[in-house]
Amino acid sequence: MTPLHIAVNASVIGDRPSGLGQYALNLIDSLQKLGCRLTVHESSLRLIRRDRGLARHAARLLWCQTVLRRRIHRERPTVLLNAIPEGVFSSVVPQVTVLHDIIPLLFPADYPRQQWYFRHLVPAMLRQSRMVITSSEATRSQAIATYGLRGDRIRTVHLGYDADRFRPDGPAFDDGGLPYILYLGNMLPHKNLPRLVDAFAVASERVRARLIIAGNVSPQQAASLRARAAACGILIELRPYVADDEVPTLYRGAHAVVVPSLAEGFGLTALEAMASGTPVIVADASSLPEVVADAGIRVDPLDPKAIAAAIVDVLSDRALRDLLRERGLRRATTFSWERTAREVLAVLERAACS
Repeated sequence: MTPLHIAVNASVIGDRPSGLGQYALNLIDSLQKLGCRLTVHESSLRLIRRDRGLARHAARLLWCQTVLRRRIHRERPTVLLNAIPEGVFSSVVPQVTVLHDIIPLLFPADYPRQQWYFRHLVPAMLRQSRMVITSSEATRSQAIATYGLRGDRIRTVHLGYDADRFRPDGPAFDDGGLPYILYLGNMLPHKNLPRLVDAFAVASERVRARLIIAGNVSPQQAASLRARAAACGILIELRPYVADDEVPTLYRGAHAVVVPSLAEGFGLTALEAMASGTPVIVADASSLPEVVADAGIRVDPLDPKAIAAAIVDVLSDRALRDLLRERGLRRATTFSWERTAREVLAVLERAACS
């Protein structure tokens, strides 16, 4: 079989890649390490790189239908890989499109401005694609039910993690003599952080610890969380900005990482924490059980008392922490970017031949 010439629609990367941009970068790097012939197409449009929300989507779509279309028509690669569900309509080559989640459709009241995008644009792009890749079986099932995709056209390919960064050995964040529970991520509504604060307030009645919420937190969101914590009679530590080199140390220093989300496209935070040797407490919902399996504590994300009980158990039971650490490290070895790239490549080959 002639080696594939893979064109990658990498317009999502931008100047400061978000989580989706990082996915694209890791996948591109891993495909290159496999010896794949790639042509990576990034956009230089300022609007794509600087704007937010629907304007950013619109700018990327315009770029796809104009600049990317011309490039694909001229170069005629074997297949076009779209790192997000935005690509070329009526493409001259087969397309494979990655769908990470449809979370805005699960919580329409929380994401009103995303409804048109996910109800109209995304399914239109998926229909234009010969194959679709999802980041989890949970998202695959949701996409089939919501968009009516045929099961044989959609494949689940889990993400990998950076094994050089996330490992159990290395410097750890100093807990100052008081153990801490860590949440790392943004504060979007489905992340369920108000219930985490409530749960930590209940747990604080039985154990002494800190709750660190780190990641992309706006001043308004920070004020809201602090007010909720104050109403519960507790203090929480908010870290709105975390440097990349500080993330692994935060994982390693924590007694547990909590991911209480009502939905996740994959759950990379849980995987990175396990790879760092840190016990994880995750919501028993969406894709998180796929990632964690029996290597962490799974709780009802709607029940703060259940989350609190898990926090107390991990903080007060050294043997449990050791068991979860061992299971987590073993579980993490089943994920890698090389495996992700090989499975994506298999989907691309199928799309090219079908």
